[in-house]
Amino acid sequence: MFLALIQKQMKILLRSRSELLMLFVMPIILITILSFALGSLMEGNSEMTKVELAIVLHDNEEEQLNEFRKVASETFPINDEMEKQMKQMLPISMLLEQLTKSEEMKEFIHVTELKPNEFENARKSEEFSAIIEVPEHFTVNFLTSIFMEGDQPAFNVYVNESEPITSTVVKNILDFYQQQYTFFTALAKNGFLSDEMTVPTPEIKSEIQTVDTETKINSSIYYTFSMSVMFILFIAGTIAGQSFLEKNMHIFDRILLARIHPLTYLASMIVSTVVIAFIQVAILFAFAYFAFGISLNQWGLTILLTLLLAIVVGGITALLSSINYRSNSANASNIFSNALVSILALLGGSFFNISGLSPVLGKIGMWTPNGAALDGYLKLAQNGSLSDIQHNLMNLAVMAIVLIVCAVLLFPKRGGIA
Repeated sequence: MFLALIQKQMKILLRSRSELLMLFVMPIILITILSFALGSLMEGNSEMTKVELAIVLHDNEEEQLNEFRKVASETFPINDEMEKQMKQMLPISMLLEQLTKSEEMKEFIHVTELKPNEFENARKSEEFSAIIEVPEHFTVNFLTSIFMEGDQPAFNVYVNESEPITSTVVKNILDFYQQQYTFFTALAKNGFLSDEMTVPTPEIKSEIQTVDTETKINSSIYYTFSMSVMFILFIAGTIAGQSFLEKNMHIFDRILLARIHPLTYLASMIVSTVVIAFIQVAILFAFAYFAFGISLNQWGLTILLTLLLAIVVGGITALLSSINYRSNSANASNIFSNALVSILALLGGSFFNISGLSPVLGKIGMWTPNGAALDGYLKLAQNGSLSDIQHNLMNLAVMAIVLIVCAVLLFPKRGGIA
């Protein structure tokens, strides 16, 4: 019966084409794009052309802040604390501050502010690597989306396709800024933003620091591993979401009526996740071998590391399913897939070498499943031994135990609405 439950889970996934595309096709596409787009930046200490970035402002941000104050004061009182938060969260001012006042960023990026009437000429001249156009009322709409009801606005980014390297750098910086700013926005909405907290500045490096400085990790190797450990996390949200659908359709109740213990059902989800995770990693590594010639010398240690990572993901699946069943909603798995995976990917270094940004964040990243696994894979790619990845294995083992124990304690022992 246990094997039948695993087969059931596999069949459900095989029937979902959108989930199959997300888990198996999307990481291959991203590995290919990132490997070619960022290859020259990660080969040795290659010098990068300075990025010429232009920003077109259609409004004065200070005037926009005053306008929002007038509108907001008619709805709710604005105290000193809220006034500080508003000034802290001016999006364009903060972006300009990060780009122009950071010594590290000045070495790579030169920012030019343009008037609206200069935009078309600048766009046609191809003088700039990228142009950011901030539309009218952007700041007012942005603050409204945070402190009142409203949709979050967007600014336009035009990249120079004739400069693929520099335009890619701009895209990565803006993606990083957006992720961090979204995180800080969430803190502000919940009243957790303090004066000392600022959006960190990404540090651009042309080389990945590795265990053995004589052996460089190129972009193909780095992003094969980083995308693999990121997309393996989506399996947890997928299986947990499908499991909750079974609860809604009373399949879980029928399983219990067949005298199958609830923990047996929970264990089948963990094992199913482990199997699917192994299949996913095997496909991605096989693609990397045939597409980029990336071979794995330490097969035994690679399998061990992958097994522990898969068990951790299985633990996440079980915990998300337990929370879904307890809350009688799929919010836990949805939030994990839509938000938490991105945060874990950022902390774990899936987008770039997080330890280069902050050693503290690098240490935190080692306690994320994808971060610990990515660091372990990179060490093995440089012929690391068991002692080199012992810390990574230990972190994954601890995470697996904690997640599974929590899942077992939370999982309901009867059917119906918990």
